[in-house]
Amino acid sequence: MYALFTLLAGACQSAMASLNGMLTNHVGMFGMSFMVHAIGGILLILYMKATTGEKLKISGMPWYLYSAGFFGIFLVVSSSYCIGILGVSFMTCISVTGQLVISAVIDHFGWFGVPKIPFNFRRLPCFLLILAGLIIINLS
Repeated sequence: MYALFTLLAGACQSAMASLNGMLTNHVGMFGMSFMVHAIGGILLILYMKATTGEKLKISGMPWYLYSAGFFGIFLVVSSSYCIGILGVSFMTCISVTGQLVISAVIDHFGWFGVPKIPFNFRRLPCFLLILAGLIIINLS
């Protein structure tokens, strides 16, 4: 079930980036980012009220958790900008490569409270194959 949700999330990310690129043509890069986050925020608030009545509890959070908002804005703006130059497929491949590399680093060091999963050299060929795929897609 989790794999299906993750697959669906990946599909949504490519569709969202494409739509955001089109939206940028109408309202500009930062207008698009504002609209995406505002609409998403409103929908989440409505969902939380309708299902659980849960309120946001942000007091007492470590300061660095707020950086997630920065990363969200950076992801939306940069992917929307790059799609117009690189295309959806290549932008997604580069994005996934970046996600895999930083994920391996986060796992290895156990950053952000995730369990430590040390990087071993048996995983290296997998990363090299991904890099080779990225190069092949770029050349095609």
